[in-house]
Amino acid sequence: EFRREMEKVIATSWRLLRMGRYVTLGIGDNRAECFYIPVSFQLIRSYIAFGFVLDELIVKRQRYCQAFGLGTYLCVQFDFLMFTHEFIATLRKVPRHEVDLMYLPDECYAEHHAEHHAEPGEVAVVAERVLREVPLSPIERKSVVMGSVWSFDRHHRYTFPQLCMSRMVERFGRDNSNWEHVDLILTSNEPAVASMSSDSDSDESTSSVEFQDNGTRAGDYERRRQRQIQQNRAQLLHLGLVSELGEDSSDTAHYLKLLAMPVRPLAPLSLIVVPHIPNSQFLHHHIASYRRALVQITHDASHRLCPAGLLVLGTQDIRDENGKLWPLGMLVLEDVQRAVGSIRLRLKEFIR
Repeated sequence: EFRREMEKVIATSWRLLRMGRYVTLGIGDNRAECFYIPVSFQLIRSYIAFGFVLDELIVKRQRYCQAFGLGTYLCVQFDFLMFTHEFIATLRKVPRHEVDLMYLPDECYAEHHAEHHAEPGEVAVVAERVLREVPLSPIERKSVVMGSVWSFDRHHRYTFPQLCMSRMVERFGRDNSNWEHVDLILTSNEPAVASMSSDSDSDESTSSVEFQDNGTRAGDYERRRQRQIQQNRAQLLHLGLVSELGEDSSDTAHYLKLLAMPVRPLAPLSLIVVPHIPNSQFLHHHIASYRRALVQITHDASHRLCPAGLLVLGTQDIRDENGKLWPLGMLVLEDVQRAVGSIRLRLKEFIR
């Protein structure tokens, strides 16, 4: 019923707006049977299909709304993340023949699709896989109240995709099972290029936490005390005696522990994580190859994951060199649903 009524709104917006003018949409998502329903992406797709192009997509973080108390109880009881976001989308009316629906060709969604040979200007996408055991958690993972928006501190040594992968395994991993890290690498003879999107994954960024040195004995003591606290905390995390799981944790100690884990023999595969490729490495003609690779990984995961296993696909929206916004989160979700359907792999969470 909501979709039918919104289709009337879309048609009215198209009729009233002049060509090149904008409509701004504020929309959240929903759940059914603890699974995620991407209402926002479905509605944005309806606007695009009618003759609009997406110019901006903003994630608005929200806290302590009216249902916050009930949400904290339900998310722990039924193991899902609280909604702490909504989308603000700005769409522009254009002639319908200029609308790019951004779909892949139908043959790209088939399982066991023949190996794609890159055309001139395209890149090949190579998947490197590493299997490891999921570190044991000292707490029940679902007992930590977490929202759908996570924040990460910049680190001088570890990249955002690495820290994000660590937290995904810490939150969604399963004790006494294995997880697989799938690293996608763009291979091309082209020189490194950057999109218009900002690069938030620079390895040269510095840690956001530093101690103030006022040149006094008290300042020296406080610096040593804080350093000792950090060392003690890291040792406890390494021994598995405490957990720092949360939507704004540092993740570095868990990441180091993650890399040191061997494979657990005969254990089920409960989690596959594909970290995102930073948008600074993309041009628009790289996107199709990237999406095709994710489709084939999805087919593979639907067969190899154990019952209730999870596939985590990391994406980052891209604004190409022509100024066009590619909402990769929405496009990859649609690719997955077109490839394997919404029954074999149902959407569990969508994290910003």
